[in-house]
Amino acid sequence: MKLVDTSIKRPVTVMVGAILLVLFGSISLFRIPIQLTPNVDLPEVSIETQWTGASPQEVEREIIDVQEEELKNLEGLDSMESESRDGYAYIHLMFQIGTDSDDALLRVSKKLDQVRRYPAGADKPLIKSGGRREQAIAWMVVQAIAGYNGNLSQEYDFINDHIKPYLERIDNVAAVNVYGGQERELTVSIDTAALAARKITIPELLRALDIENRNVSAGSFDEGKRRYVTRTVGEFRTTQDVENVIIRRVNGIPVKIGDVAQVRLGFEELDVVVRHEGAPKLVMNMVREPGSNVLVIMNRLKSVLTDLNSGILKERKLMIRQVYDETRYIYSAINLVRQNIYWEVSWP
Repeated sequence: MKLVDTSIKRPVTVMVGAILLVLFGSISLFRIPIQLTPNVDLPEVSIETQWTGASPQEVEREIIDVQEEELKNLEGLDSMESESRDGYAYIHLMFQIGTDSDDALLRVSKKLDQVRRYPAGADKPLIKSGGRREQAIAWMVVQAIAGYNGNLSQEYDFINDHIKPYLERIDNVAAVNVYGGQERELTVSIDTAALAARKITIPELLRALDIENRNVSAGSFDEGKRRYVTRTVGEFRTTQDVENVIIRRVNGIPVKIGDVAQVRLGFEELDVVVRHEGAPKLVMNMVREPGSNVLVIMNRLKSVLTDLNSGILKERKLMIRQVYDETRYIYSAINLVRQNIYWEVSWP
């Protein structure tokens, strides 16, 4: 009764309180993230190392084992799993719940710095927070339109270099991944008989390619009031540049790459085939940042796809069609909640 009496005596205060309640409720309603499932940020770190040409046994012995030897003593480590494939090493670390992800990432980086030596040709380990459990909010398929005469699988470089960055610039988009295409590559097919006849080893050939494919700075010099910066340009531009690389001189005669190998520019072999409606396709997915509003991102994505399909993609006789949209389930769930509220209110 005291609360009721106070409310009657002070109607302005009650009205202001009601207005504030409605105001903050409206702000919360429009700002709260809307998504299909709640965020569960697990403290996990993944490590990827590329070693082109190595077998799974070599990858495990030379990379996985030496990395695990340093990582097994990490503070707060709950589990560690590894995977070895042709030219590829993957380690997944799971930490105890409550561990700070940034702190875990820093500790893993420091531990890997203690690895004394990696095999020749192995890339520097790539460390990133999170594992492979990427929940894509959208899947898209690249399709040809009337007038296209190319090979869709060979459009990987164009999609990866021009379309992917365009989509990743959308606010709150964490990553856009491209699957099912062929990257352009330069292939050097070695004639082992020609190498043996000239007493040249494969490591010598690889070393010559590595040394020559570089731009070297030659310093700078002053000429009057001007300063000139000089450099030696050695990066390969054509297949002829590769064929003319000198491996060594035998009896005073230079032995070039073209004498012992065949150089050709083409596309890599398909190692992943993605099919849609029974046919191989080039596909992309989109992963959002945790805590972002899925509905807002999807509206921006559809707007960007419309611009791309009517612009740069149309000029190349291509189009991107979205085949999966997570917001369909979200809108369905929202409508179901609204219907339940309506029936609860209207039921006598």
